[in-house]
Amino acid sequence: MDITVKKFVLRYETLANKAIKLNQSYLCLLNIYQELNFAPDLVSELDKSGNSPSKVIISMQKDQKVIQNNFTHLAGLIAKFQSYFTTNAEVEQLKAIAHDCQIMSNFIQSINLADLQQMFIKINYL
Repeated sequence: MDITVKKFVLRYETLANKAIKLNQSYLCLLNIYQELNFAPDLVSELDKSGNSPSKVIISMQKDQKVIQNNFTHLAGLIAKFQSYFTTNAEVEQLKAIAHDCQIMSNFIQSINLADLQQMFIKINYL
């Protein structure tokens, strides 16, 4: 397999791992929300200590945008370079990566951090 195709595969795998880690962080925050729902006064204490879930979510939103943009950029590069490859195996591999980029981009977009942030805000008002 061509070195360029291998680099595309590696770049995709790196981005996919970042997307998975972002989702794991999202799931952890959902668990924290469930725990804090039983002790809403802890949210304001976390805010005062500088360990606010809102700050974490804001950081995650930035990461989400970067990962989303990177998937879009990678898919664009693949589309641009796809015509340079002549073997079916390489072309099929690039098509698969481009398809996976779209799937992962949709997955990243489906992580609703804004709603999660609103959930934490509402705890403060209980």
